[in-house]
Amino acid sequence: MTHPEHKVPDFLRVPPFIQPDSGIFRILSSDIPAVKGAPSCPASVMKDKLPIMQIKNVVFDYGSVLVWPPSSTACSRIAEAAGISKQLLMERYFSERSAYDRDTISNIEYWYRITRGYPAAEDDKLLHKLAEWDVEIWSEPNEATVNWLPILKKAGLTLAVLSNMPESFCSALEERDLWLQTFNHRIFSGRVKLNKPEPAIYQLLLDTLSTESAPCLPEEVLFLDDLKDNVDGARQMGINAELYNVFTGGLTAIAEKYGLPIPEELPPSEDRLRDSACAPHHHY
Repeated sequence: MTHPEHKVPDFLRVPPFIQPDSGIFRILSSDIPAVKGAPSCPASVMKDKLPIMQIKNVVFDYGSVLVWPPSSTACSRIAEAAGISKQLLMERYFSERSAYDRDTISNIEYWYRITRGYPAAEDDKLLHKLAEWDVEIWSEPNEATVNWLPILKKAGLTLAVLSNMPESFCSALEERDLWLQTFNHRIFSGRVKLNKPEPAIYQLLLDTLSTESAPCLPEEVLFLDDLKDNVDGARQMGINAELYNVFTGGLTAIAEKYGLPIPEELPPSEDRLRDSACAPHHHY
């Protein structure tokens, strides 16, 4: 006995411009038949309304994101102790930093290079002290981001730090700043011998965030950094990346953009802004 062919009623048919994609219906064509009498909707608006990949991982830079950068006062004190001008301190601080961040030179060698040509370079005890002070001046937490961490974690997000920082530096911070234990992962350039914005360090980040059963997709990651080069490097790898620093703020807007829990964010005081006017512009 033959059965008549079952015909699907027209009202149950899926229109040709909508197709299933990973369990989510996505509009694949902006050429959608208009309903007579209904206002038209530009393709750009339709695109903005499409489902976006859910953020599962939030990654933070360290300096000027999780902590305040050194104050002008602190930098002046270090320059005075080193017996060099503040201007020379800042120039050498940055020019020698990349090798230090990659951990190809020690903290003592780094400070020797900064003070070369001056008596401090021959004072081993002082060089050790300068290295200790360098860690201390990057130690004041930014309450907006640090207080946001447990909120994000409670919401089920994975947290990570991705920072250019030498091994001796990050080890001292981890021992002192217990709030760093909030992070599921901590990736420091000195440990992996890679610096931002090299593509390899962002790939390492994705590999670190992956599990055997669930590889981490770039679209599932949000990365906050205060340097444009680092943000651009992450975006080139497909990672969602946003510029953020303690002075300009914008954390609330970023949270709203990606559908994340809203943090409590207060503007910096005028005293802090004044004392930071001459602070270093290199950020971990």
